Amino acid sequence: MSRTHVDHKDIARFAEDKVNLPKAKADEYRAQARRLREKLEGYIAEHPDFSLKRMMVAGSLAKGTALNSLNDIDVAVYISGSDAPSDIKDLLNYLAEKLKKAYPNFSPDQVQPQTYSVTVSFKGSGLDVDVVPILYYGDKDWRGDLISQDDGSFLETSIPMHLDFCKKRKNAQEKHYAQVVRLVKFWARKMKQEQDGFRFKSFMIELILAC
Repeated sequence: MSRTHVDHKDIARFAEDKVNLPKAKADEYRAQARRLREKLEGYIAEHPDFSLKRMMVAGSLAKGTALNSLNDIDVAVYISGSDAPSDIKDLLNYLAEKLKKAYPNFSPDQVQPQTYSVTVSFKGSGLDVDVVPILYYGDKDWRGDLISQDDGSFLETSIPMHLDFCKKRKNAQEKHYAQVVRLVKFWARKMKQEQDGFRFKSFMIELILAC
C-alpha cells in the first residue's frame, strides 16, 4: 500500500480552514480601528497641545499575520514623553484619562487600564482594542519607548519601521511569507496551551522567518 503524504494543497487548505483570519473579518476589524484612529486624529487637530500625538494599528492585524483566533486589536498611541508620567501605572491611568477626553461618549467601563495597555471596548461589535502607549520625543522615524511586558522596562521601538519591514518581506514573497508566519504562530499558540512555560513571541517568529 502506498503512503499518502501531506502536500502543499493540504497545508494550504488547513491554513484557510483553521489558521487564517478570514478577509471579511480582518476588514471589519481594520475598519473599527480606523474609525478609532480617525476620531483621535480629529481631536488632536482641534487640540494641538493634546499630549497624544499619533495612533497606529499595530501587531498582527496591521502586518497581515493575524490568526482566526484574533479577538482584539493592538493599537499604538504615541504620547509626548515630556508631558507623560514615567511610572507605568501612572502612565496607563494618564493614557486612560486622555482617551476618555477624546471619546466623551464612551462609558467609564469602556476604557480600562490593564497591566501594559489600556483596553477600549466597543459594545456594538464586542471588539476590544488594546491601546499601547509609546513615549515619544520627536524622532522623525517615530522611535519611542514601549513598555516591556517581561519586566516593565522601556524598550525603544518604531511602529512605522516595523510595518515597513514586514511590508517589504511580503512584497518579496506575496503569499508565502505571511502564510508561513501564521502557520508557525498557530503552532506556537498550540504549544503554549499544552506546555506551561513555553515561550515563542510572535515578533520573534516574524524576525526569524524574515531572515
